[in-house]
Amino acid sequence: MNTFYKTRPGASPGWWLGVLLPACYAATLWRPYQQNHQQHLPRDYKRTVLMTFGLVLQSLVIRGTLESRWNRRQAILLTLLVVASGWGLFVVCLKENVVFAGVSGFLPVVVYDKLYFTILKTIPKSFSYGEAFIVAQSIVAFAYCTFLQLPPAILRPDTVYTEMQVIYSILQIGLLGILMLAWATYCFTWLRKSIPFWFALGITSGLVALCPIGKLPAVTHLILFFVNDMETIMTTGMYLALLVLTVSFIMWQFSYGRRTTTATRKVFHFLIVLVYGPGLLYQCRLLYLASGLMLAVLIVLEMARLIQLAPVANALNVTVNLFIDEKDAGAVALTPIYLLVGCSLPFWLHPVPCDLTDSSGLQMLTLSAGVISIGIGDTAASVIGYHFGRHKWHASTNKSVEGTVASVLLQSAAVAAAYHYGVIHLTVLRAAYTGVAIIVNALVESKTDQIDNLVLPLVTYLILVSSP
Repeated sequence: MNTFYKTRPGASPGWWLGVLLPACYAATLWRPYQQNHQQHLPRDYKRTVLMTFGLVLQSLVIRGTLESRWNRRQAILLTLLVVASGWGLFVVCLKENVVFAGVSGFLPVVVYDKLYFTILKTIPKSFSYGEAFIVAQSIVAFAYCTFLQLPPAILRPDTVYTEMQVIYSILQIGLLGILMLAWATYCFTWLRKSIPFWFALGITSGLVALCPIGKLPAVTHLILFFVNDMETIMTTGMYLALLVLTVSFIMWQFSYGRRTTTATRKVFHFLIVLVYGPGLLYQCRLLYLASGLMLAVLIVLEMARLIQLAPVANALNVTVNLFIDEKDAGAVALTPIYLLVGCSLPFWLHPVPCDLTDSSGLQMLTLSAGVISIGIGDTAASVIGYHFGRHKWHASTNKSVEGTVASVLLQSAAVAAAYHYGVIHLTVLRAAYTGVAIIVNALVESKTDQIDNLVLPLVTYLILVSSP
């Protein structure tokens, strides 16, 4: 095993995670094909699925490189073979132009390979090999979708876009701007000082706000969206109230002065259930937009903490020290970002998460995979296991049988309640799949040493989206 890269202490390699995200994409595509509704899936989504297949193959090449199974020349030849396979898939499966197929087969694979090793090198002790697979694949998939969708939205002002397409474009512009700022801060040391950084952030924010989408700038679309109707205004007010409640809890912990326990940190899981549950049901588009904007905010705050920017660095350092998870062994505090990403991944992955009534509709259960698995299941396992766990799964873990049983029971109760009140729709077969998903994610939580918030939502989503 290559010892040059320092992975997260105490974590196994987690190679199996390299297929998890692409499998979720493929299962989302395969289900409509089974039901003969493949024409309803956007063509860009099908392109993304084929692209992620190339990432799986390249993950195998990366693993062989890290395990010293082949030398650099052999790795390059295998990468070229992966690129050729991707080109062939685009030409054969989607009848794409050979130039576009070549770009789609080449660029994502090469960028993914470079990005993966860059992540391991520049952020040591923060990822297992498998967790780095998921992070790198997610960034490449986002960049590829942005490459496909954003240029037409900017360059074709006369095109009429749906509200969801506008939200996609706003988030793509915003997150692309933040990623470029992060890259520039990494490359240029002078940007790591307070005045240059805040100035660069201001310029980035201004460019994002003024970037045209159709005939209007992004900021105008945002304002019109938030004042669109009273329900959106009220839901936004509720989200702001929950944000105040979260800040109040953090300030209370400041005064308490002691580092939080695993069970105490599950308060954030409870709060995020309050955000995502009603949002998925009544304000899906607002939730989609808010989740992307909050991800951008968390990335900026973590950047500010890492480079010790005044005036926020001290407060952020104290917060991280109080709430840091034992798995945050590296310099970057990833736990808050993983919690947001984990709950959001199911409807970020889905091609059409919000139906015409601005809710998750018939996809409510599938898109709630993150909320069910980590908002409810992981929370129950941690709290019950912490207070009542007596029988450990094995000597080297603090995961208990009691916590796992509580996870299964509470997730089952939540699904049963949602079905009873008509929030979700279940057939006998779909209920069986749901039961399997609950049991599997509870067992994975009890056995794995990978990051729960990143793994459990994908495992649960994969099973639920495969159900008839």
